[in-house]
Amino acid sequence: MLTLHTNLDPVRRSLLLALGLIGACGGENNTTATDSGSTGASSPSSSSSGEPTGTGDTGVSTSEPTGTASATGTGSSSSDGESGTTLATSGLSATEATATGDTSTGDTSTGGSSSTTDEETTFGPNCFELMQATDPPIPSGWIRCEGRLPQRVEAVKCEVPKTTTPCTNMDQGNQCDVDSDCTEQPFGSCNQFSFDFVHCGCVYGCETDDDCEPGSVCRCAGPELGPFSVCTPSTCTDNNGCDDGEVCQFANSYGEDCPDEVNDGHCSTPSDTCDSDFLCGNTGCMFIGDSWNCSNTICGRPFVVESEAITADATERGDWGALVAAPAATPELAERLADHWTRIGLFEHASVASFARYVLQLLAVGAPAALVSEAQRALADEVEHARVCFALASLYKGTGVGPGPLPQAHDAGVSGLADITAAVVREACVGETLSALEVRESAARAVDPALRQVLTKIADDEQRHAELGWRFVQWALARMDADGRARAAEVFTAAIADAERQVQHMAEEPGAPELRDHGVIDAPLRAVVWGHGLRSIVAPSAAALAV
Repeated sequence: MLTLHTNLDPVRRSLLLALGLIGACGGENNTTATDSGSTGASSPSSSSSGEPTGTGDTGVSTSEPTGTASATGTGSSSSDGESGTTLATSGLSATEATATGDTSTGDTSTGGSSSTTDEETTFGPNCFELMQATDPPIPSGWIRCEGRLPQRVEAVKCEVPKTTTPCTNMDQGNQCDVDSDCTEQPFGSCNQFSFDFVHCGCVYGCETDDDCEPGSVCRCAGPELGPFSVCTPSTCTDNNGCDDGEVCQFANSYGEDCPDEVNDGHCSTPSDTCDSDFLCGNTGCMFIGDSWNCSNTICGRPFVVESEAITADATERGDWGALVAAPAATPELAERLADHWTRIGLFEHASVASFARYVLQLLAVGAPAALVSEAQRALADEVEHARVCFALASLYKGTGVGPGPLPQAHDAGVSGLADITAAVVREACVGETLSALEVRESAARAVDPALRQVLTKIADDEQRHAELGWRFVQWALARMDADGRARAAEVFTAAIADAERQVQHMAEEPGAPELRDHGVIDAPLRAVVWGHGLRSIVAPSAAALAV
């Protein structure tokens, strides 16, 4: 049975954060996206013009290389600009960073103070407890040692399972207005958050781990924990559940300007490349694949003309390449990989035109400068993605590969807010979201470190592109009347249903597991990725927009 190597929780949280549907900078504050099949409101969706939802192969399927490959350029192992710094030069191992390894679950009493230089704590030198937001403060079960990621040492009851910040905003399509609107789970409260705009949403708190689903633990509210008690995903309960010398540590924040927020727990591993946000520059240290690594936080959007995704033809040329290296492959496998990367390169090349058109569409409907700027950035990303893909194709083929002229590149596409929104729902909210997950899964499976890094960078970019689409739809819905919102709901529903049909077809296709180590996701694995993505990210996020 195929299982995912990708943890979808950080992706889901990043999207909800971008939409302002979780607490500022990370703490999940409403019920919108549980990892269950469908959360309430049937995932909205679409209807109209049959444009593809991201067409099974649009720039996603990638897999991971075996063999040796040292990618240069975008695939180097030092720092790639956006992703911060990789660890190798930090001189810290994950186990050294934890200071206390498998500490006792001790009930130390630090009163209310949390000094980073407290030598008396039972957790070891330079470790201090993170305290609950109580008066006086009491231990939360989490500690921090020498600025490293928080680690959980014991399960502690949350004395304040429900927190309310009054909702004073009444005109942004709030999920709730008062606590009595939040009754789907225990400890429900209506809270006001701000992320690009003010939003009110439900938060469902917890007292103990027993209030949480399997695979989650109860995190109390506190100054370095987060503003609310919440159930946060974790594959470990505390340090005692990890191997000797490893600890149950948690991601700490979602960006340099965000307050600390403890979430997403996993045991540390010998292959970790970070153990604190400090090592990652402007990005956070998060669990990616099967170890802790620096992350950006989030193929190609199809260029659709008259409901058909258009790409250029491939041609022999060398000026669309990038500086990368490919892992070794047998001649037969190399031919298949060359064909794959050529196809993906053509999709990425077409995405350049798609985003160029999208910039004009954003201007035509008076979109905010932030959305226009992000669309321009996405256009530049797609140029680089195409160059990387054509470079890989060229290396496997043994001769230069690039795109020919793109038919109908002058096509202006749809116009009008409703039609543009419908296209973005299909191509970005559904198509690009699934594509980004597919690339991330391929990176997680990649055997070759250099190709894995290249694919991770592409996955981060594609996730950001998908989030841009969701943000546009959210902005557009706030400007539509009831009929426009109803149409958007139909578009979401149809797009998700179409993707689900594709999942069924892909699941029935023969697999090619030999390609997965080389950055190529075969059809059965793609079906698994899409199925999880639809259930845990696309459908609940669409429902959260209340379209």
